Amino acid sequence: MRIQGKDCTLTVARDGEFIPIPYSEETVRQTSKGYSLPSCIGQRNRDKTIVTGKKIEGCFTTRLEHSNIMSLFLLFFYLNQGFDIYVDRGFEKIIYKNINTCGFELRGDNGESFKLRVDVKENEDSFTDNWPLTIPDLSWERQRTYFYDGKSVSCDLKTIPLVYRFELTASFNEKIKYQIKLYFPLSSEHYPVNDRIEKLSIVIDQKDGITLDVYDLVPSGGLCDINCSDTVLCNQLFDVTGIVVLTMRNEKEFTQIIL
Repeated sequence: MRIQGKDCTLTVARDGEFIPIPYSEETVRQTSKGYSLPSCIGQRNRDKTIVTGKKIEGCFTTRLEHSNIMSLFLLFFYLNQGFDIYVDRGFEKIIYKNINTCGFELRGDNGESFKLRVDVKENEDSFTDNWPLTIPDLSWERQRTYFYDGKSVSCDLKTIPLVYRFELTASFNEKIKYQIKLYFPLSSEHYPVNDRIEKLSIVIDQKDGITLDVYDLVPSGGLCDINCSDTVLCNQLFDVTGIVVLTMRNEKEFTQIIL
């Protein structure tokens, strides 16, 4: 990838498999952790920060492709298993070892590629390292990209005319929480009423037979609308109380990842 005029790469490694990522944003860093000491009353001294160590945190954003979609979703399935990130920023090469994911956001805008943001955090066994001399070629090769079709969304087996945008978010902290926000033109005829949805299906790619199914959606708050001259655009946030299932079913493969 060309980032600020430099050839940069980001590769996720897990169980001996290296997955080069066509990322558009990367903020994984070692940040300082510690505590602050307030300045003395009546003095002009600034607050003091005592650094006690470093912690790894940040995120990376990538588009979904044939070569990375299943491997990335497996990170969310094996939450307690660490993985590595190999980063070549041009001016430095660094490995973030044995880190975990703490959440993600999958976003689709009609006619554009699916975007996935992966949030990462450290654990007690995380550390940074330099690239070894025997590292294989980690350059990214272009693959078929998956694009979101806003007319490929069905709700309780009924196709919705248009969901022009969606955002599926997950938080893996003390509790696992999923939410999904749908953006659509208001239509009482085609869009379900403000009620529970048993199953929402999004086609990721029809050729590869990849679908994303979200179960047991409960509305969180009311509809939000944006008044326009010809239509009314709305968005609705749902809490996901069931499971999230990514399925690849074609002539060569049948795989399901249940989150």
